[in-house]
Amino acid sequence: MSPARWIAFVALIAVLVAAGYGLVTTRGELQRLHEDLAAANAALQQGDKPRAAAIARDVLARAPVMGRAFGIIARAEDGQGGADATRARYGTAARRAPRDPQVRGWLATHALESGDFAAAADHLDALLTVAPAQRQQLLELIAQLAQDPAFAEALATHLVQRPQWRAAILRATTASRVPEAADNLHGALRAQGALDADDTARWIDGMLRDGRWGSAYARWVSGLETPPERLPVPWNGDFSRAPSSSGFDWRVRRVPGVLFDRIALDGGRHAARLRFLGRPVGDTGLEVPMLLAPGDHVLHLRARTQGLRSDQGLEWRLTCSDGRTAIGAGARVREARDWADLAFTFTVPAREGCEGQWLRLVNPAPRGVAQILRGELHLADLRVGP
Repeated sequence: MSPARWIAFVALIAVLVAAGYGLVTTRGELQRLHEDLAAANAALQQGDKPRAAAIARDVLARAPVMGRAFGIIARAEDGQGGADATRARYGTAARRAPRDPQVRGWLATHALESGDFAAAADHLDALLTVAPAQRQQLLELIAQLAQDPAFAEALATHLVQRPQWRAAILRATTASRVPEAADNLHGALRAQGALDADDTARWIDGMLRDGRWGSAYARWVSGLETPPERLPVPWNGDFSRAPSSSGFDWRVRRVPGVLFDRIALDGGRHAARLRFLGRPVGDTGLEVPMLLAPGDHVLHLRARTQGLRSDQGLEWRLTCSDGRTAIGAGARVREARDWADLAFTFTVPAREGCEGQWLRLVNPAPRGVAQILRGELHLADLRVGP
């Protein structure tokens, strides 16, 4: 994004902010001073800048603590005495009245114009607090600006300090559907060691929603503590780790009537355990994203049950990343008191929208009482091979 567009964006927000702050009616000790400040603001809006400045200076002469008067003077004398004098007036106004949105808007615009992205990030962050009515527009603006790597780097350095709006800014860049913005900002935070697990999860989920499965996989793998030379598919298919519900690990969604945990097996191995509490269940909430190439594959797993009561058992269902294209279903289990080996052969189509796949454990019974499940299902050693 060009500097001219940055300036246009911020200037627009500043105008919107100013429109929401017509007459200043701050509460304070002296009603007369408040009325005079309101009169100065009114004169400024009417274009009578000399009168606005005169009233504001009179207020300061009587009560130097009335910091908003500095902001009125800065706007009334904008451009007078040259750029340095103007900048000094706005700097004074920001120090004496840090919650003045018009002052913050001018300083943000000036910082972007001059390439001082660190200062711009600070003033934009402040605007999120002092201009609540314009917060959504400001967040969208920040997300647009993050398309520039230099701005994203400066913003990341600011967010390392964990300001109040850190989470909102990260969510805005992810929701903006501007891949460069989200990748630049999250990548810069990760490089500084300041990207939390939850932040990473939202970032990768955003890439999955946008259909950027290859990028999501690469970012996820690069964040693993000790990535192996060859990653198993699905990841954590032996449940040696507790599912993180993020990235390309198992997702465990909360479903009424289903409890999930891990159990230890002999030899230090583990299995997933799903306990069903006698309620209708369609989707068990256990799922995992995968990145398989087009062609034939086989899902292998082991399963056993304990007191499982079901109409049609449980099976694995595979769909494309587009959420519409069904690939297949299989490896159904109804009753297996001892560990049983199951397999499910399927073909991933070479088509758009199937760059990635979702593997889910579901109840194939028709909706209603037929979907009531009781008992336990244990799963272990899931792996996909050619």
